[in-house]
Amino acid sequence: MTTTTPTPPRLMNAVELPSEHHDELQRLLNQLVQDTGTSYGVVFGTHGLHLLRAGDLDQVGAESVTAILTNVLLLSRGAGKLTDRGEAETIVVRYESGALVLAPLGSAFGLGLFTGESDNELKQVAYALARFAIQAEPLLPQEDLASRAEHLRGREVPR
Repeated sequence: MTTTTPTPPRLMNAVELPSEHHDELQRLLNQLVQDTGTSYGVVFGTHGLHLLRAGDLDQVGAESVTAILTNVLLLSRGAGKLTDRGEAETIVVRYESGALVLAPLGSAFGLGLFTGESDNELKQVAYALARFAIQAEPLLPQEDLASRAEHLRGREVPR
Protein backbone atom coordinates (compact mmCIF):
# COMPACT_ATOMS: atom_id res chain seq x y z
CA MET A 1 0.00 0.00 0.00
CA THR A 2 1.26 3.45 -0.91
CA THR A 3 0.32 6.65 0.85
CA THR A 4 0.91 10.11 -0.49
CA THR A 5 1.43 13.45 1.17
CA PRO A 6 1.52 16.94 -0.27
CA THR A 7 4.89 18.16 -1.53
CA PRO A 8 6.97 19.37 1.42
CA PRO A 9 7.21 23.17 1.66
CA ARG A 10 11.02 23.06 1.49
CA LEU A 11 10.76 22.32 -2.23
CA MET A 12 9.27 25.79 -2.73
CA ASN A 13 12.02 27.45 -0.74
CA ALA A 14 14.88 27.03 -3.17
CA VAL A 15 15.45 30.36 -4.85
CA GLU A 16 18.52 30.38 -7.03
CA LEU A 17 20.03 33.68 -8.03
CA PRO A 18 22.01 33.77 -11.26
CA SER A 19 25.69 34.05 -10.27
CA GLU A 20 26.13 37.51 -11.78
CA HIS A 21 23.09 38.77 -9.84
CA HIS A 22 24.24 37.04 -6.67
CA ASP A 23 27.65 38.71 -6.86
CA GLU A 24 26.16 42.14 -7.56
CA LEU A 25 23.59 41.82 -4.77
CA GLN A 26 26.30 40.70 -2.35
CA ARG A 27 28.44 43.68 -3.35
CA LEU A 28 25.50 46.06 -2.83
CA LEU A 29 24.71 44.55 0.58
CA ASN A 30 28.35 44.68 1.69
CA GLN A 31 28.53 48.31 0.58
CA LEU A 32 25.27 49.14 2.38
CA VAL A 33 26.46 47.64 5.66
CA GLN A 34 29.84 49.34 5.36
CA ASP A 35 28.47 52.77 4.34
CA THR A 36 25.85 52.86 7.10
CA GLY A 37 27.99 51.34 9.84
CA THR A 38 25.28 48.82 10.69
CA SER A 39 26.17 45.64 12.57
CA TYR A 40 24.89 43.38 9.83
CA GLY A 41 22.34 43.04 7.09
CA VAL A 42 20.35 40.20 5.58
CA VAL A 43 18.47 39.85 2.29
CA PHE A 44 15.81 37.19 2.75
CA GLY A 45 12.81 35.63 1.09
CA THR A 46 9.35 35.69 2.61
CA HIS A 47 9.61 31.90 2.47
CA GLY A 48 11.90 32.15 5.51
CA LEU A 49 15.35 31.58 4.02
CA HIS A 50 18.14 34.11 3.79
CA LEU A 51 19.73 34.73 0.43
CA LEU A 52 22.63 36.99 1.42
CA ARG A 53 24.25 38.27 4.58
CA ALA A 54 26.88 40.89 5.35
CA GLY A 55 28.64 42.17 8.43
CA ASP A 56 29.20 40.39 11.70
CA LEU A 57 26.87 37.44 11.12
CA ASP A 58 27.59 33.78 10.47
CA GLN A 59 25.38 31.22 8.68
CA VAL A 60 23.56 30.03 11.81
CA GLY A 61 23.03 33.60 12.98
CA ALA A 62 21.68 34.58 9.56
CA GLU A 63 19.18 31.71 9.65
CA SER A 64 17.98 32.67 13.13
CA VAL A 65 17.70 36.36 12.29
CA THR A 66 15.90 35.58 9.03
CA ALA A 67 13.21 33.64 10.89
CA ILE A 68 12.50 36.75 12.96
CA LEU A 69 12.74 39.19 10.05
CA THR A 70 10.39 37.13 7.90
CA ASN A 71 7.73 37.09 10.59
CA VAL A 72 8.03 40.82 11.32
CA LEU A 73 7.69 41.63 7.61
CA LEU A 74 4.74 39.28 7.10
CA LEU A 75 2.98 40.59 10.23
CA SER A 76 3.40 44.18 9.04
CA ARG A 77 1.97 43.25 5.64
CA GLY A 78 -0.97 41.53 7.29
CA ALA A 79 -1.62 44.55 9.50
CA GLY A 80 -1.51 46.85 6.47
CA LYS A 81 -4.06 44.74 4.63
CA LEU A 82 -6.30 44.31 7.67
CA THR A 83 -6.42 48.04 8.34
CA ASP A 84 -6.48 49.14 4.68
CA ARG A 85 -3.19 51.03 5.16
CA GLY A 86 -1.46 49.46 2.17
CA GLU A 87 1.95 47.89 1.84
CA ALA A 88 4.62 48.45 4.48
CA GLU A 89 7.45 50.62 3.16
CA THR A 90 9.91 50.70 6.04
CA ILE A 91 9.58 49.03 9.42
CA VAL A 92 11.60 50.26 12.39
CA VAL A 93 11.77 48.48 15.74
CA ARG A 94 13.70 50.47 18.35
CA TYR A 95 15.56 48.84 21.21
CA GLU A 96 17.42 50.24 24.20
CA SER A 97 20.64 50.10 22.21
CA GLY A 98 19.86 50.22 18.53
CA ALA A 99 17.15 49.42 16.04
CA LEU A 100 16.03 46.91 13.46
CA VAL A 101 15.17 48.46 10.10
CA LEU A 102 13.27 46.34 7.58
CA ALA A 103 12.05 46.99 4.07
CA PRO A 104 10.28 44.81 1.52
CA LEU A 105 12.11 44.15 -1.74
CA GLY A 106 9.28 43.41 -4.11
CA SER A 107 6.58 40.99 -3.07
CA ALA A 108 8.77 38.01 -2.15
CA PHE A 109 11.91 39.42 -0.51
CA GLY A 110 13.02 41.74 2.26
CA LEU A 111 16.06 43.44 3.72
CA GLY A 112 16.86 43.74 7.41
CA LEU A 113 19.59 45.85 9.03
CA PHE A 114 20.59 46.21 12.68
CA THR A 115 21.78 49.71 13.58
CA GLY A 116 23.32 51.54 16.51
CA GLU A 117 21.62 54.02 18.83
CA SER A 118 21.90 57.34 16.98
CA ASP A 119 18.86 58.98 15.37
CA ASN A 120 21.16 60.40 12.69
CA GLU A 121 22.36 56.87 11.96
CA LEU A 122 18.75 55.72 11.66
CA LYS A 123 17.98 58.49 9.15
CA GLN A 124 21.08 57.60 7.14
CA VAL A 125 20.11 53.92 7.17
CA ALA A 126 16.55 54.67 6.00
CA TYR A 127 17.88 56.70 3.06
CA ALA A 128 20.51 54.09 2.15
CA LEU A 129 17.94 51.31 2.45
CA ALA A 130 15.63 53.03 -0.03
CA ARG A 131 18.54 53.46 -2.45
CA PHE A 132 19.49 49.78 -2.00
CA ALA A 133 15.92 48.67 -2.74
CA ILE A 134 15.91 50.55 -6.04
CA GLN A 135 19.22 48.97 -7.06
CA ALA A 136 18.48 45.45 -5.77
CA GLU A 137 14.91 44.77 -6.90
CA PRO A 138 15.79 44.26 -10.60
CA LEU A 139 18.45 41.71 -9.58
CA LEU A 140 16.05 39.55 -7.56
CA PRO A 141 13.96 36.79 -9.14
CA GLN A 142 10.79 38.36 -10.48
CA GLU A 143 8.67 35.26 -10.06
CA ASP A 144 6.52 35.59 -6.97
CA LEU A 145 7.05 32.73 -4.54
CA ALA A 146 3.31 32.55 -3.92
CA SER A 147 2.74 31.73 -7.57
CA ARG A 148 5.30 28.95 -7.28
CA ALA A 149 3.41 27.58 -4.29
CA GLU A 150 0.17 27.56 -6.29
CA HIS A 151 1.92 25.65 -9.06
CA LEU A 152 3.08 22.97 -6.59
CA ARG A 153 -0.27 22.61 -4.86
CA GLY A 154 -1.81 19.26 -5.52
CA ARG A 155 1.44 17.52 -6.34
CA GLU A 156 1.99 14.48 -4.24
CA VAL A 157 5.07 12.61 -3.17
CA PRO A 158 4.88 8.81 -2.82
CA ARG A 159 5.94 7.47 0.56
